[in-house]
Amino acid sequence: MRITFGTKYNQMNYYQNVLQNKLNEMNTKIASGLKIQYGYQDSSVNNQNLKLEFEKNTLEQGIDVAKDAQNTTLNTDKALSELSEIMVQFKTKLIQAANDIHSPNSREAIAKDLEKLKDHIINLANTSIGGEFLFGGSKVDRAPFDSQGNYYGNDEKLNALISSNNLVPYNITGQELFFGRDSDKQKLITSNIKMFNQNKLHPDVMDALKKGDAPEEVYIKPEDTLRDLIGDNDNDTTNDAKEYFYLRGVRPDGSTFKSKFSFDKAYKNKNNATTVNDLLEQIGKEYGNTPQNKVVDVSMNSWGQIEIRDLKPGNSVIDFNLVSSDQDVDNLEELKSNGARITSFNKSPFLTDRSLSSIKSVDDTYDFRYVHIPTAFIDKDNSAATKNTKLSDILGPDTATLIIDGTRPNNKDGTINQEPLEPLQIDVENSTMQDLMDNIKSHFGGNIEVELSNGRLSILDKNVTNKQHDSKSPPFDGEHGLNVTLKTFDKNGLETDGIPADYETEYDKTYFTNKGPKLIGNISQVLADGSGFASPNTKLSEVAGGSINGQSYTLKLNDHNGIPLQAQILFDDKGSYLKLPSKTPNKSEYIIPLYNPHDEPPAISVTKADDVTYQQLMDAISIALNYSNEPADNFLKAEGKRNEPSQDGKDNYEAILQRSKGPLSISMTRDGKIQIEDNVRSVSKMKFMLYNDNTSDFSAQGIKNDISSIRLNANNALTIDQPDINFFEQIDDIIDSVRRGIYRPDATGKNYTEDMRKIGIQNGISALDHLSDHVEKMVSLNGVHGKTFENIIRRNEILKVQVDSIKGETIGTDIAETYNKFSNLTTNYNAVLASTSKINQMSLVNYL
Repeated sequence: MRITFGTKYNQMNYYQNVLQNKLNEMNTKIASGLKIQYGYQDSSVNNQNLKLEFEKNTLEQGIDVAKDAQNTTLNTDKALSELSEIMVQFKTKLIQAANDIHSPNSREAIAKDLEKLKDHIINLANTSIGGEFLFGGSKVDRAPFDSQGNYYGNDEKLNALISSNNLVPYNITGQELFFGRDSDKQKLITSNIKMFNQNKLHPDVMDALKKGDAPEEVYIKPEDTLRDLIGDNDNDTTNDAKEYFYLRGVRPDGSTFKSKFSFDKAYKNKNNATTVNDLLEQIGKEYGNTPQNKVVDVSMNSWGQIEIRDLKPGNSVIDFNLVSSDQDVDNLEELKSNGARITSFNKSPFLTDRSLSSIKSVDDTYDFRYVHIPTAFIDKDNSAATKNTKLSDILGPDTATLIIDGTRPNNKDGTINQEPLEPLQIDVENSTMQDLMDNIKSHFGGNIEVELSNGRLSILDKNVTNKQHDSKSPPFDGEHGLNVTLKTFDKNGLETDGIPADYETEYDKTYFTNKGPKLIGNISQVLADGSGFASPNTKLSEVAGGSINGQSYTLKLNDHNGIPLQAQILFDDKGSYLKLPSKTPNKSEYIIPLYNPHDEPPAISVTKADDVTYQQLMDAISIALNYSNEPADNFLKAEGKRNEPSQDGKDNYEAILQRSKGPLSISMTRDGKIQIEDNVRSVSKMKFMLYNDNTSDFSAQGIKNDISSIRLNANNALTIDQPDINFFEQIDDIIDSVRRGIYRPDATGKNYTEDMRKIGIQNGISALDHLSDHVEKMVSLNGVHGKTFENIIRRNEILKVQVDSIKGETIGTDIAETYNKFSNLTTNYNAVLASTSKINQMSLVNYL
């Protein structure tokens, strides 16, 4: 018999190999815990595995990034917490300084302590971790603040990418911490001339029942009468004229306005008298208050000053200026020159316009011996004139002659001297204030004295007596005839505007503050909707509160070389332009169009009124300030025609503009103020002011038309608080007030100093409260950032566990099931091996 087992052997060998591979596969699954080892084993499982692995890696990366960001927020929190503690210390010392008991030495000690706290705040602001500065925005490689608190960082947020397309900010920038904006805060402004109850201050003149009482300095209150506020020259309450109020400002809706209204000052029954509260209510109405809706709160503070609070949080546009008089005029320039009694509520240390060609003395309300020249004589260096000050340093540059005119002082017996008085001419170039005083005394004759105090000129007629008796004590209310008029003339004998308007009565005809090489305006350019500061690209109309079409503005300046100049900007829907005086014979002026900078040839146009931007305004100012450096031919080439603008004209305009940027530069500060800088001199020769040509027009039509306007510098109300903060500037102002002993506005009284615009220590406490509150908001914001990353870390860790679970279900093997399969396969494999072994042992011997 013939036996063959090759086929059987091959079959067994095949099964053995198959089982061997399956055993190896099961063994690998048991060892690795995975269903597959290679993608080709199961593409669907492999794809799912890759997705889950990506999600796991992303979550792990998000956790790492979130932990780094959280670490930054923790470090920021430590810095902010320390800053918060310093603010508490600062306020404690400031409250200590607010007491009137301190000597100059003790105030200086407190000021130095406050400066050390400020230095510590700057150190905290420059906190760095691992070489990266916390408060520099995205500029993390350099200290964001210098020793003065100037910021060199940016307002860019650092973001942590904690998952796909999920950026989460985690830093607090120095911009938002120290120069931020709190939309829940309201703007609060105040007048800065303290007002006393005149009846209590001058009872010998105003109060028949208390004629012998001692004068008292009692601040005016809302319940006091208008007569108490304004004063009176006798004790008869029934014979007073109406009082006219001239109000200018900006309403909460961003619109500018002028208003004239009057009140009866006289009364028979005090219960029916006009009160200060009536005035406050009327001011509120002018700002838009109605019986149903108040937009501002107008009140009188403890120092007899008017405060106005915008009731809409986040608004920062309201402004205020007020004067009053017993004369009703349509042009305020008349009040300043015709001898009218003026009561002012605002004052600022700004050089004013030499806008008057004549000025008449005003009788003293409480002592008839005196007449006062109703302006302050301030020299070109912005200091009150002394006896040695040259008249040429006070009067306008075109003034060659000063004429003194008027009526004589009383006769020796106290009667009025009717003898005519011839005008006296004084050469301005070669005269001083002492010469002026001596000439007045000698020319007018009589028994007079001429006094100069804080730049103010007063003439005392000693022949004025008391009306009722011959006592040598006040009130000296007898008849008086003396008055003095000053007039200015140029070298050709023509009247010229050479006399400065008083710094208490002027509004926007004021020069920028000169600080070495810089000229700085005091008014922040704020968007009319109150949402923030203007930028160079902002349109003027967006700040003015309405259209500026048809308006014209005068630029009065000394150019880069100190040459006096008067220019004009006219805003027109047909095209706006700059008007400059001519250097060319037989030509009166240059008309320089304000070309649209965004036009491309051949589309050349002149910018319409409401499209003119601050950059274009600054460009026009720059050209005017560089006037004497530019040849006449270049202005002629830039003129063109307004209705036919040309590429050649525009090219020449831009060339003039480019050349002007060498000697000087003009920019907007962080808080929206216009700043002019001399690039050549450390002490600039430039002076600059800009004002609306209708600023003094209080006629009915002038008031109606004035609904939008631009102001760059003005004798306006002081700002106590507003939504926008400038941390270090406000801190410096507070420290300076402590050092100088300025407890409240007008602490310096009648002295002409830069301290007139200090809000004082007590208002500084309110400002500091806002700064502290802002810091606490940043602490809270940083806490939110930290909590966000804490939640992100927790969420990502939970998601990571869930992904691991899903991944285990997707690619992980069931060990028990796999082991059972492995056992079964092992049994089968052993059976195959046994069968194969027996086949291998088979031979013919077994069958014999």
